Amino acid sequence: MPLCNIGFRNFPETLSDMNQKTAIRLPSKVVRYSKTDSRYWGQPGRLFSQHGNTDYCCRFSHNGKRGFFDLNTADKSIAQKRAVDRYKYVVLHGWEAALKNPDFRTQAPQNTPTELTVGSWIATVRSISHVRPLSLRSYEQALRRLSAEAILKIDHSPKEHAKWQSAVEAVALTRFTGDVLAKWTKRRMDSAKHDILQAEKEKHTINHILRSAKSLFSKKKVLKHIAGDVLALLPSPFPLSEFQLLQEDGSPRFKPSIQPENLLQMAHGELGEPQKEGESDESFSFREQQWIAFILSFCAALRRREGDLLQWSQLRLDAPEGPHVALEKTKVFKAKNKAHEGMIPLDPEVAKILTAYKESTTGETFVLRSDKEVDMTGLKRPRCDRTWKALTKWLKSKGEADAKPVHALRKSIGALMTNKFGIHAAQRLLRHTSPTITSKFYSDRTATTLPGIGSLLESGLSKAS
Repeated sequence: MPLCNIGFRNFPETLSDMNQKTAIRLPSKVVRYSKTDSRYWGQPGRLFSQHGNTDYCCRFSHNGKRGFFDLNTADKSIAQKRAVDRYKYVVLHGWEAALKNPDFRTQAPQNTPTELTVGSWIATVRSISHVRPLSLRSYEQALRRLSAEAILKIDHSPKEHAKWQSAVEAVALTRFTGDVLAKWTKRRMDSAKHDILQAEKEKHTINHILRSAKSLFSKKKVLKHIAGDVLALLPSPFPLSEFQLLQEDGSPRFKPSIQPENLLQMAHGELGEPQKEGESDESFSFREQQWIAFILSFCAALRRREGDLLQWSQLRLDAPEGPHVALEKTKVFKAKNKAHEGMIPLDPEVAKILTAYKESTTGETFVLRSDKEVDMTGLKRPRCDRTWKALTKWLKSKGEADAKPVHALRKSIGALMTNKFGIHAAQRLLRHTSPTITSKFYSDRTATTLPGIGSLLESGLSKAS
């Protein structure tokens, strides 16, 4: 008779036996391992890498203290075994002996916290997060800003930044309650109650801060990777989880400061003109760089980082399907999401300008020239920072009022594309994840096209007369 394993005993698999009640506890679907089992350290969030380092680290608690170990390997299977060794060593010899062991690189163990603060939570999320460093920094700044404005009610001072950061990071997460956030929201909205336009900006700012800070408590990207003993310290409900975003005005916010067609003609006439008499080669080359940066941002609707790291291998100027930019993953660039990748068609005239420019470059990897190293994190200044600053200065001199003049080039071509060819054409060019985003920022809600039904009334009017 076949046997079925339940728990630690064998039972005959018969209809009568299966219908009988039993005190045997059925095994849980969740398999749990102890810290002395290498499989425990293979679970998500158990091992982590610090920013700028590929080697794994581990952190665990024992006897009321929590310590950190560098495992000195980028091989996860080896790191799992080393984590087991570290844990067994601490259990057998204690924290003090582990700290003195020359084979371990450790940090002095700290008492296990009884509550989480802004600073300790940021450090915890950093240790397990796979979010882009630039996005993570934005989330951290938002949480610190909430701590300063909503709870401590203090302003940021660049001269005393360290003191300010120390104060805001010491705030306990239990203080982020609904009434505190509601009062902070009201204070900000009251400051703009006499200015409708400013009030809309305040709504946008409030939502941006809350949305970014809430990302540090995302169940999908953060909480499921956090160790259980730390997760147990989070207040219930989770911080910011119950606070609703404000309803913003749904009308498009972007209106070009300069008509896109006029802006292109001005750039072509000033930045794109041939080398002038008496103009040095260096000056002309720098002006030419600004012109190419303008083309990439305006005609190809590239974001600054996309243009900054665009390589010649991604420019398909002689492709059978027509000239285009193939925005794809490279050794130094990865788009934020799949929607941002793809083929961006180029006008023949634009392709002609880029072809002529390519002939003047020899052995260059990147379209825009620069001597600076590539910053893989995106936290430092762009590779072609000097070019972007000069282009920003030129745009402002022509009347560009947007807070981010270079990004306004992309928005300008988006607005032009929307008005001429509709939302879906603009979405494809701008590579938005959905037409809703394009509609929110670029749609023109002023009806200028008549439905053409007036002629149906003409015959009736003629009879009446």
